[in-house]
Amino acid sequence: MKYDRRLSDKIILAHKQACDEGALEVARLLFDALEMHLTSIGGSLEDKRSEMPEVDAAYDLHHAVCG
Repeated sequence: MKYDRRLSDKIILAHKQACDEGALEVARLLFDALEMHLTSIGGSLEDKRSEMPEVDAAYDLHHAVCG
């Protein structure tokens, strides 16, 4: 099975959905997972990007909704 999206993209989408639905504990866990994925040993090779507007937006959303 081939996946077209990076894992971080999928986590970001799930985080946004959790925020939209008011599932704040799930959003917090997904946010932690995103941070872990992006920082663990530099992240995966396919997740190397110089600009990360999606990640920046996820951080902004998380802090706005979850505090």
